[in-house]
Amino acid sequence: MTAGRENRKPSVFLSYSAQDAPEARKLEQLLALAGIDVWSDRKLKAGDQWAQAITAALRSAEVILVLVSASSLTSQWVTREWQAALINSKRVIPVLTKGVKVTDLPRDLARHQVAFLGDDDLTAIQDLVAAIEIRSESPEPLPAQEVDVRGIVDLTVNRVLERFGFDTRQQATPKVKSNYIFVIISYDPAMEPTFAAIKSAALRVGMKAERVKDIKQDFLVTEKILEQIESARLIVTDLTEERPNVYFELGYARGKGKTVVTLLKEGSKAHVDVRGWNYLKYIDSRPLEEDLVERFKAELQEG
Repeated sequence: MTAGRENRKPSVFLSYSAQDAPEARKLEQLLALAGIDVWSDRKLKAGDQWAQAITAALRSAEVILVLVSASSLTSQWVTREWQAALINSKRVIPVLTKGVKVTDLPRDLARHQVAFLGDDDLTAIQDLVAAIEIRSESPEPLPAQEVDVRGIVDLTVNRVLERFGFDTRQQATPKVKSNYIFVIISYDPAMEPTFAAIKSAALRVGMKAERVKDIKQDFLVTEKILEQIESARLIVTDLTEERPNVYFELGYARGKGKTVVTLLKEGSKAHVDVRGWNYLKYIDSRPLEEDLVERFKAELQEG
């Protein structure tokens, strides 16, 4: 290890199947005890800007660990994850769980030197730490420098959704409706004037604004929310009242790269995770409508 790095352990990005969450958590804890900084989707919370956080973690990671188990070998998410973003870097270490052999690995993944997790955790972690330190010294570019990270971002977001109890089975991506605005807002009666202002401003620029409660169909609410977010041209989120579901849906919209118009009523507080984003403060619904008309026009002109 070079002199400049003698007192610092490398950072790693952990890829794993949702079914292997207990093993992934154990691996994170053991590596943390060894001084290794491990990033996984467990660090993401509702309201975080998921895509930005995942991309930043990939760009700063010096090594990628792929936790390989019987379930991950058949997981379309993990397979696509390392194929989409990891295969082009030699800074990858497949970590094989008990019962998995090198001969079980897909050919492209088998080309990387592997590490094993067995009954002896101490020896296994010592060997893995040594392998991580060697990989981190590689002259190869960092894993996210030469690859498109969009695939791994999308897949990690899906795994976060699984953790929050959402059904992420692959379905056709809804087509974006050019005149549709999905509104994420508290359903408290006190917020009705705000929604009325949003709806009226949308109509004035030729668009339709809608909350999930306004949809007159039979559906599973959580799935419909995700579908409407994906199909919307714009998202309007009101953070007033600090409702957890509002922050969660905002995080999903950000993770999907949607254009979001964020509102906050004067006297309310925004959660620390979103204070870095631009948001529109308002006192009354009447001037808010005028401000939204101008904002919608600007966003639509941007394309």
